[in-house]
Amino acid sequence: MDIGWISALVSVTSASVALGALVASVLDGRAGRRNAEFSVHRDLWWQRWSWVADRATSDDEGKRAAAGVMSAALVTRSWTTDDDTWTSQALAEYEATRPGAHEQQEGERR
Repeated sequence: MDIGWISALVSVTSASVALGALVASVLDGRAGRRNAEFSVHRDLWWQRWSWVADRATSDDEGKRAAAGVMSAALVTRSWTTDDDTWTSQALAEYEATRPGAHEQQEGERR
């Protein structure tokens, strides 16, 4: 082979490798951004539901009422996930089986 052809082949190969590295870098960056967005969403989810769970399991009736309002608000948003719905149902089940919950409900009806 002629030196010119070998140089051209090396140049084309190098350009292909560089293009492949660029594409891989862009895809990795996009994946990293998606993961960061998910991580932020998950952190905010944890903060919201920790607040609700803390108040829902309180002995203070006012705090439990606030938790009920916030729980209802969280599950009616457009960005509600299956995790939000599950957490809300679990807290509702806890409230239904909480000792003293039935006596309070009976007292409210009178």
